[in-house]
Amino acid sequence: MSETRSNQRNYAAYIDDRPHDAVFRIDRSIYNDPEILEAEYRYIFESGWVFLCHAGHVPKPGDFFATHIGRQPVFVVRKADGTLACYLNACGHRGATLVTARTGNAPSFTCPYHGFCFDTAGKCTAVTAPKTGWSDAHLDMAAFDLAPIARLDSYRGFVFGSLSADVPDLGNYLGGAKALIDIFVAPAPQQLEIVAGFSVYQTACNWKIMHENGPDAYHAPVVHNNFAQAINFREQRAVRTGVAKTDTGRLTGRIESASYDLGNGHTAFWHKRRDPEAFPIYAQKETLEKKFTPGQLEWILGRGRHMTIFPNLLLNDLASTHLRTYRPLAVDRMETMIWCIAPAGEPAEMRSARLRKFEDFFLPSGMATPDDVAVAESAHKASFALNSPWSNMGRGIDFKIAGPDAAARELGMAPKASSNSWDHEIALQGVYRRWLELMERGEERRRG
Repeated sequence: MSETRSNQRNYAAYIDDRPHDAVFRIDRSIYNDPEILEAEYRYIFESGWVFLCHAGHVPKPGDFFATHIGRQPVFVVRKADGTLACYLNACGHRGATLVTARTGNAPSFTCPYHGFCFDTAGKCTAVTAPKTGWSDAHLDMAAFDLAPIARLDSYRGFVFGSLSADVPDLGNYLGGAKALIDIFVAPAPQQLEIVAGFSVYQTACNWKIMHENGPDAYHAPVVHNNFAQAINFREQRAVRTGVAKTDTGRLTGRIESASYDLGNGHTAFWHKRRDPEAFPIYAQKETLEKKFTPGQLEWILGRGRHMTIFPNLLLNDLASTHLRTYRPLAVDRMETMIWCIAPAGEPAEMRSARLRKFEDFFLPSGMATPDDVAVAESAHKASFALNSPWSNMGRGIDFKIAGPDAAARELGMAPKASSNSWDHEIALQGVYRRWLELMERGEERRRG
């Protein structure tokens, strides 16, 4: 345990960040220390912005989506007036879980414990046996109203919340990630929708290990070689063209690519698509050419894109467009939820191709995600090798570009740092600098 004499945890001791020596390392004990996880709940998940859901989860009045902010259960609901609200998922009477389904639609909510009722605006509208429990003078229905979270906002359909009011505006928090979110959303002539169905799975590892796995393209040709070989064999047996084809170029050889530290712990990378016509969006090429500059069009059609929003959201448009969330359950266990996301009303051929690729790679029953899970669990076990405590994240440090590269400037994206390969670890350095910033800020506030 790295602590000062005042019992303040010295989080800087876990990050060996020496740019002039081309060194960036983290102490792997941050993966297996329960006290660090408790601090992460307080200082990261329960003190800042976290992703809650997509507007496509709650399109109609009464639609709800139950999730968590750190340890605390919450639910997002579309109110009767069409606006969004988010409440702690605890009855205002005795604190029983109010919304017991993950998703659904309800004009009002009834507590399964004592039958108290609430509308979508969070107001308590009825209590059980009021006349025998309170006098008219002392029954204050408003005392049982649901507790809203401190901040709720959205950007381009992505809904974020915070238990603390002391957070920057969401736009400022997203910062350099906004330009890439715009490209993720804008090409669709229709709004994006959450494709029916989702997957939830747990991994026996610390949440940060799986979060690292997202921006880490370095592992892909090794860990996902089985996937690449299987797809190539399948397509040799039955030649596939157009959107039925799977582009495996990113896994089988060197390709043009780049990666970015977007600031605030957010990351991105892209790779040049070897077969852009294999992606459903390519069918809209003529329409997109009228709406976007050549540089923007290259980002949309010619580049597979990947982004993480710290601390719990991943957006992926590599093999198939999807979003993913991470939630720590214990120091050695975390939960992943994943959805396919697509333009509403896209042609059946395009939707089918999108879903087949989503199933191939990203589902826990697919040909790639089980490999990620196995490697992450193995890495967690190895974090107890304390006589060799450091994980080196210095790959690419000699090629770091301060600010945007040419591709980022085409998009109007302003990263803190760029790198000329997606398999560099510049983005991971940004993740852990943000981690350290939030942990130290939390300790300062605790002392104050």
